Amino acid sequence: MDRTRFEHLLEAYGADFARWPVDERGAGEALARAHAAEVDAMIAEARALDAAFAAAKATPPPNAALTARILMAAPPARRPQSVAPAAVWALAACALLGVVLGYGAGALTQPSDDGSYFAAAFEAPPEAPPVGDQG
Repeated sequence: MDRTRFEHLLEAYGADFARWPVDERGAGEALARAHAAEVDAMIAEARALDAAFAAAKATPPPNAALTARILMAAPPARRPQSVAPAAVWALAACALLGVVLGYGAGALTQPSDDGSYFAAAFEAPPEAPPVGDQG
């Protein structure tokens, strides 16, 4: 095992060789004994980190009373207001008004025998005579 691999395993599994992969433990322990002066500082740093993790793990989770106090202090959840029914009724009213006005306006116009009503509604307007001085 080289020093780079040792550092990688030390960072990944900590200073306790029992947590290292089985096939890497012997080589790691041998390197630590052979190069104790070089790796002692790294192992000490890893032990300090292991102790910090152990202390964090030992902290008890919040109890039920604390959880209840936090939930009681929180503002109540608001349910979203639905606007869909009002929007549907408004669209239906607009559509009905459009149909009534469109039909009513057509019923109020005078029928013409020459078809000018149809031409005015569905054809292009006739060309306007030129405006201005032609002379």
